Amino acid sequence: MWRIKAFTLLESLITLAITAFLILSLSGGINQTFASVKEQLFFLSFEHLYRDTQKLSALTQQEMTLTLDKGQISNGVETLDVPEDITLEKSMALNFDQAGGNSSLAKLSFQTPKKTVTYQLYIGSGQYKKTENESLHSP
Repeated sequence: MWRIKAFTLLESLITLAITAFLILSLSGGINQTFASVKEQLFFLSFEHLYRDTQKLSALTQQEMTLTLDKGQISNGVETLDVPEDITLEKSMALNFDQAGGNSSLAKLSFQTPKKTVTYQLYIGSGQYKKTENESLHSP
């Protein structure tokens, strides 16, 4: 007389499959968001390191060098690791004089999967202009 109401095995498997599909489809968007945030944090950290190197050379009245390599960026005091999905166009060293100004009109280019970020440095002042160009194709 008593009838137990519950999901059958088939209903449980269908519910599990739908839930798994939804979770997997949403995780791709979340991974893209995390990658985008990671890129933005890297560029903010790079700009911070660039300005810190400039300020440190002016405060200590000593010349400082900001070294940019494929894997990391360093001023001798701080080090910033370059993420795997961001590549530096070429390695270089930027020299800051005792007043904190740089002695180069260098152009720094970073390639991300979706865009190219370029920093045009201004001689003497230590300032820069940042431009971002979207890639026409994805790798």
